[in-house]
Amino acid sequence: MKKAEEILADAGCPKINLQVRTSNQKVIGFYQSMGFRTDDVFSMGKRLEPDEPYQA
Repeated sequence: MKKAEEILADAGCPKINLQVRTSNQKVIGFYQSMGFRTDDVFSMGKRLEPDEPYQA
């Protein structure tokens, strides 16, 4: 992750955005440990194919 952040910063990218399912607490914890925080945004999607429930 650190190397990816360095490459993006060097390329002029000001911010990284992630989408993680709220049920995936292990991954949320990982990204929080890397300094990621929840943004005040609303993400929407529309499935065009059935989506199997995520099993954490």
